[in-house]
Amino acid sequence: MQARASIIIPAHNEATVISRCLKAIYDSSEPGEFEVLVVCNGCTDDTVSIVRKLFPLVRLLETPIASKVFALNLGDTEASCFPRIYLDADLVVGADSLRVLIGALQSGEALAACGRMEIDASRSNWFVQSFYKVWRLNSYLEKGKFGGLFAVSLAGHSRISPFAAVTNDDEMVRRKFTTAERAYVEGCYFDMTAPKNLSGLAKIRTRAIRGNAQLDKIGLADSDGPASARFVRFLLRLLQRPTVWPALAIYIAFSSFIRAKLAFSGYGEADIWERDDSSRELI
Repeated sequence: MQARASIIIPAHNEATVISRCLKAIYDSSEPGEFEVLVVCNGCTDDTVSIVRKLFPLVRLLETPIASKVFALNLGDTEASCFPRIYLDADLVVGADSLRVLIGALQSGEALAACGRMEIDASRSNWFVQSFYKVWRLNSYLEKGKFGGLFAVSLAGHSRISPFAAVTNDDEMVRRKFTTAERAYVEGCYFDMTAPKNLSGLAKIRTRAIRGNAQLDKIGLADSDGPASARFVRFLLRLLQRPTVWPALAIYIAFSSFIRAKLAFSGYGEADIWERDDSSRELI
Protein backbone atom coordinates (compact mmCIF):
# COMPACT_ATOMS: atom_id res chain seq x y z
CA MET A 1 0.00 0.00 0.00
CA GLN A 2 1.04 3.61 -0.53
CA ALA A 3 2.29 5.09 2.71
CA ARG A 4 0.18 7.89 4.19
CA ALA A 5 3.21 9.89 5.28
CA SER A 6 6.93 9.70 5.89
CA ILE A 7 8.10 9.83 9.51
CA ILE A 8 11.67 11.03 10.07
CA ILE A 9 13.19 10.18 13.46
CA PRO A 10 16.69 11.54 14.16
CA ALA A 11 18.44 9.35 16.73
CA HIS A 12 21.70 10.02 18.57
CA ASN A 13 22.49 7.32 21.14
CA GLU A 14 18.84 6.47 21.76
CA ALA A 15 19.25 2.76 22.54
CA THR A 16 17.20 3.01 25.73
CA VAL A 17 14.17 4.67 24.14
CA ILE A 18 14.09 3.92 20.40
CA SER A 19 12.18 0.66 20.87
CA ARG A 20 9.30 2.27 22.77
CA CYS A 21 9.10 5.02 20.15
CA LEU A 22 8.94 2.63 17.18
CA LYS A 23 6.81 0.04 18.96
CA ALA A 24 4.10 2.63 19.60
CA ILE A 25 3.93 3.37 15.88
CA TYR A 26 4.07 -0.18 14.52
CA ASP A 27 1.78 -1.74 17.13
CA SER A 28 -1.03 0.65 16.20
CA SER A 29 -0.61 1.08 12.44
CA GLU A 30 -1.34 -1.01 9.37
CA PRO A 31 1.59 -2.65 7.54
CA GLY A 32 3.10 -0.08 5.21
CA GLU A 33 0.82 2.70 6.44
CA PHE A 34 3.79 4.92 7.29
CA GLU A 35 7.25 5.15 5.80
CA VAL A 36 9.48 5.31 8.88
CA LEU A 37 13.07 6.52 8.58
CA VAL A 38 15.39 6.42 11.59
CA VAL A 39 18.49 8.52 11.02
CA CYS A 40 21.22 7.41 13.41
CA ASN A 41 23.68 10.28 13.68
CA GLY A 42 26.97 9.80 15.47
CA CYS A 43 25.67 6.83 17.47
CA THR A 44 28.18 5.02 19.68
CA ASP A 45 25.65 2.81 21.48
CA ASP A 46 23.34 0.00 20.29
CA THR A 47 20.72 2.16 18.56
CA VAL A 48 21.58 0.86 15.09
CA SER A 49 21.60 -2.82 16.06
CA ILE A 50 18.32 -2.50 17.99
CA VAL A 51 16.52 -0.91 15.05
CA ARG A 52 17.99 -3.36 12.55
CA LYS A 53 17.13 -6.42 14.67
CA LEU A 54 13.70 -5.49 16.05
CA PHE A 55 12.23 -3.23 13.38
CA PRO A 56 13.11 -4.59 9.93
CA LEU A 57 10.50 -2.39 8.21
CA VAL A 58 12.33 0.77 9.23
CA ARG A 59 14.50 2.52 6.65
CA LEU A 60 17.68 2.84 8.67
CA LEU A 61 20.10 5.60 7.72
CA GLU A 62 23.50 6.12 9.33
CA THR A 63 25.91 9.03 9.45
CA PRO A 64 28.98 9.59 11.62
CA ILE A 65 28.01 13.26 12.01
CA ALA A 66 26.36 13.80 15.40
CA SER A 67 23.90 16.52 14.44
CA LYS A 68 20.11 16.55 14.65
CA VAL A 69 19.83 19.14 11.89
CA PHE A 70 22.10 17.12 9.60
CA ALA A 71 20.02 14.02 10.38
CA LEU A 72 16.77 15.83 9.54
CA ASN A 73 18.15 16.96 6.20
CA LEU A 74 19.54 13.52 5.44
CA GLY A 75 16.18 11.95 6.22
CA ASP A 76 14.51 14.46 3.94
CA THR A 77 16.68 13.46 1.01
CA GLU A 78 15.62 9.81 1.41
CA ALA A 79 11.95 10.16 2.36
CA SER A 80 9.46 9.66 -0.45
CA CYS A 81 6.08 10.68 0.95
CA PHE A 82 4.10 13.72 1.97
CA PRO A 83 2.86 14.82 4.40
CA ARG A 84 6.09 14.57 6.32
CA ILE A 85 6.23 13.96 10.07
CA TYR A 86 9.22 14.78 12.27
CA LEU A 87 9.44 12.93 15.57
CA ASP A 88 12.00 12.91 18.38
CA ALA A 89 13.18 9.43 19.33
CA ASP A 90 12.44 9.86 23.04
CA LEU A 91 8.72 10.53 22.48
CA VAL A 92 5.83 8.09 22.19
CA VAL A 93 2.92 8.55 19.78
CA GLY A 94 0.39 6.14 18.33
CA ALA A 95 -0.95 5.80 14.81
CA ASP A 96 -4.36 7.30 15.67
CA SER A 97 -2.67 10.54 16.67
CA LEU A 98 -0.49 10.52 13.56
CA ARG A 99 -3.54 10.02 11.34
CA VAL A 100 -5.42 13.01 12.72
CA LEU A 101 -2.22 15.08 12.66
CA ILE A 102 -1.73 14.64 8.91
CA GLY A 103 -5.47 14.80 8.36
CA ALA A 104 -5.38 18.43 9.45
CA LEU A 105 -3.22 19.20 6.41
CA GLN A 106 -5.54 17.67 3.81
CA SER A 107 -7.61 20.77 3.12
CA GLY A 108 -4.52 22.77 2.24
CA GLU A 109 -5.41 25.62 4.60
CA ALA A 110 -2.82 24.54 7.16
CA LEU A 111 0.77 24.01 6.09
CA ALA A 112 1.98 22.63 9.41
CA ALA A 113 0.33 20.78 12.27
CA CYS A 114 1.15 19.95 15.87
CA GLY A 115 -0.56 18.15 18.72
CA ARG A 116 -0.80 18.07 22.51
CA MET A 117 2.13 16.94 24.63
CA GLU A 118 1.38 14.85 27.70
CA ILE A 119 4.10 15.04 30.34
CA ASP A 120 4.88 11.98 32.45
CA ALA A 121 6.53 13.33 35.59
CA SER A 122 5.74 10.29 37.73
CA ARG A 123 9.44 9.42 38.05
CA SER A 124 10.55 13.01 38.62
CA ASN A 125 11.38 14.56 41.96
CA TRP A 126 9.12 17.10 43.67
CA PHE A 127 10.94 20.12 42.26
CA VAL A 128 10.57 18.97 38.65
CA GLN A 129 6.92 18.06 39.21
CA SER A 130 6.31 21.51 40.66
CA PHE A 131 7.94 23.18 37.65
CA TYR A 132 5.77 21.30 35.15
CA LYS A 133 2.62 21.90 37.20
CA VAL A 134 3.09 25.59 36.38
CA TRP A 135 4.67 25.18 32.94
CA ARG A 136 1.60 23.29 31.69
CA LEU A 137 -0.37 26.53 32.05
CA ASN A 138 1.98 28.47 29.80
CA SER A 139 0.01 30.32 27.11
CA TYR A 140 2.64 29.16 24.60
CA LEU A 141 0.85 25.79 24.71
CA GLU A 142 -2.56 27.22 23.78
CA LYS A 143 -1.94 26.28 20.16
CA GLY A 144 -0.31 22.93 20.87
CA LYS A 145 3.29 21.88 21.36
CA PHE A 146 5.43 22.13 18.25
CA GLY A 147 8.51 20.68 19.89
CA GLY A 148 9.25 17.01 19.32
CA LEU A 149 6.43 16.20 16.91
CA PHE A 150 5.03 18.12 13.98
CA ALA A 151 3.91 17.50 10.41
CA VAL A 152 4.13 19.59 7.24
CA SER A 153 2.49 19.37 3.85
CA LEU A 154 4.46 19.54 0.61
CA ALA A 155 3.90 23.30 0.47
CA GLY A 156 4.86 23.64 4.12
CA HIS A 157 7.98 21.60 3.59
CA SER A 158 9.23 24.01 0.95
CA ARG A 159 9.05 26.71 3.63
CA ILE A 160 11.44 24.93 6.04
CA SER A 161 13.73 22.81 3.87
CA PRO A 162 16.63 22.50 4.20
CA PHE A 163 16.71 22.81 7.98
CA ALA A 164 19.03 25.59 9.12
CA ALA A 165 21.84 24.92 11.57
CA VAL A 166 20.16 26.27 14.71
CA THR A 167 19.84 24.92 18.24
CA ASN A 168 16.05 25.08 18.57
CA ASP A 169 14.98 23.58 15.24
CA ASP A 170 11.40 22.95 16.39
CA GLU A 171 10.86 26.58 17.35
CA MET A 172 12.48 27.70 14.11
CA VAL A 173 9.91 25.68 12.17
CA ARG A 174 7.03 27.07 14.26
CA ARG A 175 8.14 30.63 13.54
CA LYS A 176 8.23 29.95 9.81
CA PHE A 177 4.41 29.78 9.76
CA THR A 178 1.74 32.24 10.76
CA THR A 179 -0.91 31.28 13.29
CA ALA A 180 -3.40 30.75 10.45
CA GLU A 181 -0.99 28.41 8.67
CA ARG A 182 -0.54 26.17 11.71
CA ALA A 183 -3.13 23.66 12.87
CA TYR A 184 -3.39 22.62 16.50
CA VAL A 185 -4.85 19.11 16.47
CA GLU A 186 -6.33 18.36 19.88
CA GLY A 187 -6.97 14.75 18.91
CA CYS A 188 -3.23 14.23 18.46
CA TYR A 189 -1.33 13.66 21.66
CA PHE A 190 2.13 12.34 22.39
CA ASP A 191 3.96 11.40 25.57
CA MET A 192 7.13 12.98 26.89
CA THR A 193 9.01 11.65 29.93
CA ALA A 194 10.10 14.51 32.17
CA PRO A 195 13.64 14.73 33.60
CA LYS A 196 14.07 13.03 36.95
CA ASN A 197 15.86 15.94 38.60
CA LEU A 198 16.63 19.64 38.31
CA SER A 199 19.98 18.95 36.70
CA GLY A 200 18.29 17.28 33.74
CA LEU A 201 15.59 19.94 33.58
CA ALA A 202 18.24 22.67 33.57
CA LYS A 203 19.84 21.14 30.49
CA ILE A 204 16.72 21.13 28.34
CA ARG A 205 15.53 24.54 29.54
CA THR A 206 18.97 26.05 28.90
CA ARG A 207 18.99 24.66 25.37
CA ALA A 208 15.48 25.94 24.66
CA ILE A 209 16.06 29.45 26.00
CA ARG A 210 19.43 29.80 24.30
CA GLY A 211 17.93 28.48 21.07
CA ASN A 212 15.13 31.04 21.19
CA ALA A 213 17.65 33.83 21.77
CA GLN A 214 19.60 32.60 18.74
CA LEU A 215 16.47 32.79 16.57
CA ASP A 216 15.77 36.31 17.81
CA LYS A 217 19.34 37.29 17.00
CA ILE A 218 19.10 36.13 13.39
CA GLY A 219 15.85 38.04 12.96
CA LEU A 220 13.36 35.17 12.92
CA ALA A 221 10.56 36.81 14.89
CA ASP A 222 7.73 34.96 16.59
CA SER A 223 4.73 35.04 14.25
CA ASP A 224 2.38 34.90 17.26
CA GLY A 225 3.42 38.38 18.32
CA PRO A 226 5.33 39.64 21.35
CA ALA A 227 6.04 37.22 24.16
CA SER A 228 4.87 39.86 26.64
CA ALA A 229 1.24 39.37 25.57
CA ARG A 230 1.47 35.62 26.14
CA PHE A 231 3.12 36.24 29.50
CA VAL A 232 0.16 38.36 30.62
CA ARG A 233 -2.25 35.57 29.67
CA PHE A 234 -0.02 33.15 31.55
CA LEU A 235 -0.18 35.27 34.70
CA LEU A 236 -3.95 35.64 34.47
CA ARG A 237 -4.31 31.88 34.16
CA LEU A 238 -2.10 31.37 37.21
CA LEU A 239 -4.10 33.85 39.27
CA GLN A 240 -7.22 31.78 38.61
CA ARG A 241 -5.60 28.61 39.96
CA PRO A 242 -4.58 29.06 43.62
CA THR A 243 -3.69 25.37 43.89
CA VAL A 244 -0.57 25.92 41.79
CA TRP A 245 0.66 28.97 43.68
CA PRO A 246 2.99 26.95 45.98
CA ALA A 247 4.67 25.50 42.86
CA LEU A 248 4.95 28.95 41.31
CA ALA A 249 7.83 29.88 43.61
CA ILE A 250 9.84 26.90 42.31
CA TYR A 251 9.02 27.81 38.71
CA ILE A 252 10.01 31.45 39.08
CA ALA A 253 13.21 30.72 41.00
CA PHE A 254 14.35 28.03 38.59
CA SER A 255 13.49 29.99 35.42
CA SER A 256 15.20 33.10 36.79
CA PHE A 257 18.32 31.11 37.61
CA ILE A 258 18.57 29.66 34.09
CA ARG A 259 18.08 33.04 32.41
CA ALA A 260 20.54 34.76 34.73
CA LYS A 261 23.12 32.06 34.12
CA LEU A 262 22.74 32.42 30.35
CA ALA A 263 22.88 36.20 30.52
CA PHE A 264 26.08 36.04 32.57
CA SER A 265 27.72 33.60 30.14
CA GLY A 266 26.62 35.51 27.04
CA TYR A 267 24.38 32.58 26.03
CA GLY A 268 27.38 30.44 25.12
CA GLU A 269 28.05 28.70 21.83
CA ALA A 270 25.15 28.18 19.46
CA ASP A 271 26.19 24.63 18.60
CA ILE A 272 26.21 23.36 22.21
CA TRP A 273 23.54 20.69 22.68
CA GLU A 274 22.62 19.99 26.30
CA ARG A 275 20.71 16.78 26.71
CA ASP A 276 18.89 15.20 29.63
CA ASP A 277 19.66 11.50 29.93
CA SER A 278 17.71 10.91 33.16
CA SER A 279 14.45 10.68 31.19
CA ARG A 280 16.08 8.12 28.91
CA GLU A 281 16.92 5.64 31.64
CA LEU A 282 15.43 2.19 31.25
CA ILE A 283 12.49 1.57 33.59
